[in-house]
Amino acid sequence: MDATTLTLRLCKAQIRLECPLSLTRTTPLETIQKFPPLVQWLDTLDTQTLNAKHNDKIVVDKITIQSIDEFGSGKIGFLKFKVSATHTQENKQLPGTVFLRGGSVAMLIILRTSVGEQRKLSFQDDSFVLLTEQPRMAVPMFNMVEIPAGMLDGKGEFAGTAAREIHEETGLVIDSSELIELTPLDEPQGLFPSVGACDERVHFFACEKTVTDEQLDQLRGKLSGLRDDGELITLRLVRMCDLWQQTHDMKATTAMYLWDRWVHKQCQ
Repeated sequence: MDATTLTLRLCKAQIRLECPLSLTRTTPLETIQKFPPLVQWLDTLDTQTLNAKHNDKIVVDKITIQSIDEFGSGKIGFLKFKVSATHTQENKQLPGTVFLRGGSVAMLIILRTSVGEQRKLSFQDDSFVLLTEQPRMAVPMFNMVEIPAGMLDGKGEFAGTAAREIHEETGLVIDSSELIELTPLDEPQGLFPSVGACDERVHFFACEKTVTDEQLDQLRGKLSGLRDDGELITLRLVRMCDLWQQTHDMKATTAMYLWDRWVHKQCQ
């Protein structure tokens, strides 16, 4: 087992980071420590530890790396580890399985055929929403329908990542300035879909585009995605008011709710 000691910047707590030699032969501990989602996880832990009240104090003394998945570029994509964490007042070990993948963005793309069309709440809106259909083996579903989404690249730049993912998954060119911020801006930025084991936080955007009927027809059934990265994406169009019935994607339902909040606020 390869090991090192981490010292948190603010609270000065020390944590033993250990990893099997079978993993560090290809991915050294120095590389693991620089993985942006792990850096962010440790920063959050540092702040939480520093600000914890006495009866809420949790001590983390060890992190044991269990698996590392790398992308084709050689960068770490996913990291799984076990945390030794104790609730000091109760003197009890806490569940500590953690799957790190970092932040992501999700986009509600609304396509309208009339210029200056009045915005409506989602259940009243018959404009089209652009969706992606692709295999998702984690579920596993061969034709999962979702709103476009993608992982952050480690720089934490939400809007730029969203615009790039829209282009990669749909072929639409959208400037980041056209994106409407839907996520509440209080920290931590983003919403957590699966806090029981995963650190992922999703940042939501919306975008309205005026298109012709011909452009809509060109988008229906279009093949898209980065084929070299294994993305086999087919585009689908559904009416906004029917979206909740057309997908099991929680991001889509959340985006609809956040969109309705935003529209309501604009009308006040």
